[in-house]
Amino acid sequence: MDIVKFKKNEIIFKEGDYPSCMYDIQTGSVGIYADYGEDTQKALATLYEGDFFGEMGLIDSCPRSATAIALEATSAKKITMDDFSTYMNENPAKVVTIMQHMGDRLRRLSNDYLAACKVIDEYRRCEEAKLPKSPSLMERLRRFSAVRRKSK
Repeated sequence: MDIVKFKKNEIIFKEGDYPSCMYDIQTGSVGIYADYGEDTQKALATLYEGDFFGEMGLIDSCPRSATAIALEATSAKKITMDDFSTYMNENPAKVVTIMQHMGDRLRRLSNDYLAACKVIDEYRRCEEAKLPKSPSLMERLRRFSAVRRKSK
């Protein structure tokens, strides 16, 4: 496992990139963003020493779901799939932390999905009954639709 260094504002990886590793922050901080550089950019998390990121891509080999940016001079342990078993054996507490992190993320996404379904269903019922849509409903719909909308 190599220690890699990133300069302030350096892109560590971009949303859509194919993963080859995850990172364990040794010093510094990293920002995680959806739609980085777009009008719809959204800060998802700020991570610090002892935090990790990129684990989802390493585990499932799917494209990165967000962009990671060094917010200051940062060093991180780069963990490839070849290193993963050794890293987990040497850091058993990280296994639990990674599982908790992934569980929290899945729970948040599930809750967001169910809330979005309720908003869409309320909108559909208003449409079918030809009822006016309340400002509250329209604001909730705008909030959900803005989360992943790309400006092109």
